Amino acid sequence: MRIGALLANLAVLFLFGVIVPWVKGIEFLDLFLLIPYALLSVFYVSPRAVAVAFESPISLAALGRTALVGWAIGLLILVLGFVTVNVSVGKRVLPPLPVLLCLVVVSLMACLLTAAVAVRAAIGSAGEEAARSRIRIGFLILLCSVLAIPRLLSDEAMSMVLGWMTPEGMVQGTMVLVPVMAVGTLWLLQVRLARYTG
Repeated sequence: MRIGALLANLAVLFLFGVIVPWVKGIEFLDLFLLIPYALLSVFYVSPRAVAVAFESPISLAALGRTALVGWAIGLLILVLGFVTVNVSVGKRVLPPLPVLLCLVVVSLMACLLTAAVAVRAAIGSAGEEAARSRIRIGFLILLCSVLAIPRLLSDEAMSMVLGWMTPEGMVQGTMVLVPVMAVGTLWLLQVRLARYTG
């Protein structure tokens, strides 16, 4: 890893693992913040997954390692956030265990799905930079959609979404979301399975 990339990663760890949780305090444990935090790991997966996709032949083992490393970095940021909040409030506070397990599982599945999406984007691109651009645009569209959706929803639909932002709702949502993400990942990977080894 280059020194510049290492410093950038350390800066991100410090910003999201220490500064933001310190400023937020106990509010850091709100699901509206924890869910996006659990998904930060995908930003570590996509660039490396694109690079793996341009190796010939593409290695599923390397792709899996890429997803696991990104997932581990995302979990490290989350753990740093919990430690920072505990230090800032002066006592041990954590989300309920089912919520923690949901965050860990959803984060892992999001990393695997991101790796598969990155490979699929790379297959149809002229080069690594073009594939990375496609993924960046996709993330940007997704982010804009997520920010715009609450304004477009009816009151009933919004109350249903808010119902998922409880520990019970999160467990139920995870039970629905994880199989969908798993099927999506497998479908994306099998599209060009002949190019994979390993």
